[in-house]
Amino acid sequence: MKLLEQYKDSIALAKNQNIITDTSFKKALDNCFSVLAERDKIHGTHTFDSKPDITKEFYAALLSVTTEFVRRAYCKEDIQQYLSDDCGLSSSRVEMFLHDFYKHRLGIEMSLLNIGDSLPHITDVKWKIDYIMKSSTMDSSEGPLFRICLVTDKYDPETETKKMSTINFTCTSQELQDLVYKLKDSVRHCSTVTSRIL
Repeated sequence: MKLLEQYKDSIALAKNQNIITDTSFKKALDNCFSVLAERDKIHGTHTFDSKPDITKEFYAALLSVTTEFVRRAYCKEDIQQYLSDDCGLSSSRVEMFLHDFYKHRLGIEMSLLNIGDSLPHITDVKWKIDYIMKSSTMDSSEGPLFRICLVTDKYDPETETKKMSTINFTCTSQELQDLVYKLKDSVRHCSTVTSRIL
């Protein structure tokens, strides 16, 4: 929830129904879920009957918060707590958000899978070790062989669903150590960049 702290004040603008009316709130929700789920029906922000600068600030925060809820797979209780307790939204507005959120959640997940360069997302790793004791071409072994299987998810636009596939490769002990080192280095670099941003 630490990441969502920066949007708390902007989302809290919706607790005052004089600033963001029920009509504007509903249009902002419709727009948010239409944009994130890549639907066609979108209201222009100029059609909202509230103050345009405040509505735009709320709408931008709503887009960001909704995306984070989906990316981090927040449960209903966490979303309710954030919107009602932290941001002070009324229970009717929270219920309106939750209804639309769960109605469009799968579509938003599918849209988020396509962000970036469309590389598959690794969801699982399976592995086994093979050791060649002796063969007709080799008298001494070079150590174990690692057979790695990466299970991936990728969005399939034809069927509009997640498609699971596998990436299989074989490597030696040294090559596996190099891979693990590079992955740890990548994680360290990403953590450094993230800490600078936040």
